[in-house]
Amino acid sequence: MNIGIMGGSFNPIHSGHIIFADAFRRQCSLDSCYLVPASISPFKLNEKNADDIHRVHMLLLACEELQNTYVSTIELERGGISYTIDTILEFKNMFPNDKLFLLIGEDQAIQFTKWKDWKKIVANVQLCIVARKNHEQNTDIIDDILSLNNTYSKPIWLDIPVIDISSSMIRSHLEHGNDIHGLVPLQVEMYIQSYSLYN
Repeated sequence: MNIGIMGGSFNPIHSGHIIFADAFRRQCSLDSCYLVPASISPFKLNEKNADDIHRVHMLLLACEELQNTYVSTIELERGGISYTIDTILEFKNMFPNDKLFLLIGEDQAIQFTKWKDWKKIVANVQLCIVARKNHEQNTDIIDDILSLNNTYSKPIWLDIPVIDISSSMIRSHLEHGNDIHGLVPLQVEMYIQSYSLYN
């Protein structure tokens, strides 16, 4: 089987994440896709997350809109800084006979060689990348670096329209009392309002 892994702070999950996860599942022919909320992102050490229970509940609500997409809390259960390699190895143990796919953004791909044990990551998963606007100038460079000059398979670039939504944008909207309708799934919007998150 093909197993997809999409990590992130999901603080909160937004409509762009939904589009990415759905395209990831379809374009990579995934049998299952797992959304994995980070305990503490090594690249967002100063960002204040909503409580874990709220982020998980929002993810569960969002997954109701997606086929064969689930929430994995392994990084929250592990605690501390969430390193992707540790998550990959846990998934390898859970799915020893299956092929793993990891989805990252182009901004992450550019910085990927700074990730802990990045060569071990690309040795154990098929890397998939969500492109940003005007990504063509980076594609060949990223492909060559992350495939270790063809030692491993080149990344798969997903064909997804550019989505100009971010969790930080949504948090900013909420802090200033602005409407977020359409920026997050409706059920997530209602949940945020119910618990006055990010206000």
